[in-house]
Amino acid sequence: MNRFRQCIYTLILLLTCFVASPFIYKQIWNNSKVKASKTTIKTPVAATQPAQTTPADPNAETQPTSEGETAPANAEQTTEPATVQSQFTQSGPEYFDDALFIGDSRTVGLRDYGTLKNADYFCDIGLSAYQIDKTSVNGKTVWTVLNEKKYAKIYVMLGINEVGNDIEYTVSAYRKLVDGIKEVQPDAVIYIQANLHVTAAYENNIINNERINMLNSRLEEMADNSKVFFLNANCIFDDEYGALPGDSSSDGVHFLAKYYSQWCDWLCQNTVSKSGNSAPASTAAQQPAETSENKTEEHPSETEPATTKLPQNEEFSNM
Repeated sequence: MNRFRQCIYTLILLLTCFVASPFIYKQIWNNSKVKASKTTIKTPVAATQPAQTTPADPNAETQPTSEGETAPANAEQTTEPATVQSQFTQSGPEYFDDALFIGDSRTVGLRDYGTLKNADYFCDIGLSAYQIDKTSVNGKTVWTVLNEKKYAKIYVMLGINEVGNDIEYTVSAYRKLVDGIKEVQPDAVIYIQANLHVTAAYENNIINNERINMLNSRLEEMADNSKVFFLNANCIFDDEYGALPGDSSSDGVHFLAKYYSQWCDWLCQNTVSKSGNSAPASTAAQQPAETSENKTEEHPSETEPATTKLPQNEEFSNM
C-alpha cells in the first residue's frame, strides 16, 4: 500500500512539473527581456542632434577612431553634449538707466566711484542676504524700492558677509531674494554677480577664496541664461593665484577707487537685452587690474572693517 502511495505522489509531482514548466519558462524569458531593456536605457546616447541626411563625401579625408575604424576628418564630435553658455554683448552706460544694483559695501564702492551714475542703488556696508527683508537703506526696504519703479535690469551681489557660514543656508536665503525679485519685477533681467575674491594676505579660515568659489558655484546654478544670468568679474582682477592682487586694495577686500571704473566697463561689455536675448560676445577678457602705480584713495571708512555677528554665531568682517 505504501508503495502504491509513493507511485501516486510521484505521478502527481511529474504532472505538476509538466503543467507548471511552460509558465516558469515564460517568466524566465520575460525577466531576461526586462533586464535587456534596462541595460539599453542606461547606455548614453552619443549624438545630441538629429543626424544629417546629406550623403557623405567619398573624397573626404578620414582619421582613425578609438575603435580602429575611420571617420571623416571634419566630422563633428557629438559624444559629449556642448555646454550651454550665455553670450553677452557690449552696451553703453545708458543701458543702466533703468537698472538697480543690490549689494553690500563693494556695491557702495561701485556707486560712489563707478561710472554708472544713472543706475539706482540699494546697497549698504554689511548688507546681508539673511536680513535683507528687514534692512532699511535711506528709510526704505528693498521691497519698497522694487515696488516704486519698474526696472529692466537688476544686479545682485551679496554673500561676502555670509561666506563664513553654512553655504546651503546662504544659498537658500539668496534664492528667496531672487524669487521675490522675479515676482515683484517679472519683466526684469536679473544678473547674479559673483562675489569678488580677497587678497591672499587677507584670507583666513572664515573668509577665503576657496569658500568664495564654493559659494559662487552654487549661486551660478540659479542662472537659466534666459531670465537670470551669472556674471563673474573675477576674471579681470585676479592675479595668477586666483586672488585679488594685493596692490589693488588697501584692506584686502575692497578695490582702490580707480578700479571701480574698470568694473563698470566690464559690466558694459557683458549685457543682454531686456527680453533676456543675448548677442555674440565681441570683446576679449580684460587684463588683470593695474599694479601699484598711480594709486588713488581707497574706499572710505572701510580700511579697518568692523566686526559683526551673523546667524550661527560666527564673526567676520562687516562689508
